[in-house]
Parts: sequence; C-alpha cells; structure tokens
Amino acid sequence: MVSIRKKIFRFFVFAGVCAAMCMNAKTVSAQCGLALKDEVMKDVVGKATYLKDFRVRLEPVTTSKKQKEEFSILLNKGTHYRFNVKADSSCTDQIILKLYDFTKFYGSNYDESDGMSYDFFDFFCGKTQVYYLSLSFAEGKEGCAAAVVSYVGNY
Repeated sequence: MVSIRKKIFRFFVFAGVCAAMCMNAKTVSAQCGLALKDEVMKDVVGKATYLKDFRVRLEPVTTSKKQKEEFSILLNKGTHYRFNVKADSSCTDQIILKLYDFTKFYGSNYDESDGMSYDFFDFFCGKTQVYYLSLSFAEGKEGCAAAVVSYVGNY
C-alpha cells in the first residue's frame, strides 16, 4: 500500500510536469500568433467588427501533400463576413485561407489561376450552418499565419 506522503509527492511531481508543459506550449504559441493577430487587426479596425481569430504554425512539408490546419465556424444567413489573413514576416510562402462546407467550396484569398494571394476576401452568407476554414501555405514551407473573421454588415 502506498503511503499518503508518496501519493502527495507523486501528485506534486505530476502537477509540476503538467505546468511546465503548459507554460512551454503557451510560449511557443505566443511567439507565433499574438503579434500576427495584432497585424491583421490593423486591417480590420474601422472597417469591420472583430469576431474570431485563428492562429497556426505549419511545419515544412517533405511530401506532395500540403500540411494544413482546419477549423469550424458557425456563420449566419444574410451576413457579410470578411476573412483577413497574414503570414509572419519571415515566411516567404503565400498563406492560403479556404472557406467550404461538406459539399461546396465558397471562397479563398488565393487565386489559383494567377498564383496571387490577397490580404482578405469577403463572403456573403446564404445559409446558416457550420463552415470550415483551412489554412495552408502555397508551397508547403514552414511558417506562422493568423486569420481574423469579422462582421461587415447585413445584406
């Protein structure tokens, strides 16, 4: 039978390891995304109302399949949304944000026909439902990116 002192000691060791891991994860995340979010917000302020942000750190891709991060968001019918996106200054790759649902692609900041990416794109929501956002880099390079969803108005 394990004594009370050993149980308490194990608990504090476990709590210390968990706390150290959480602090380390928060530090890595903060280095990548908070400053980027502030940069994206400069483009939003005065033009739209901030709703939500998404921040990612993507590793370099060695295969032909691009790495991406996906998020879900509920959007409302009759609402004009703006999706702003920005990659960190050290990244040489173009960030791609795509909006879709289970059956349909709705829009992106990246024009595949000419290979250009833009700082934002607008979406006029025609149906209240859950939509999905995908963030990736065009050439699969390593880097950080931030996207902000904002409310422009109703139509």
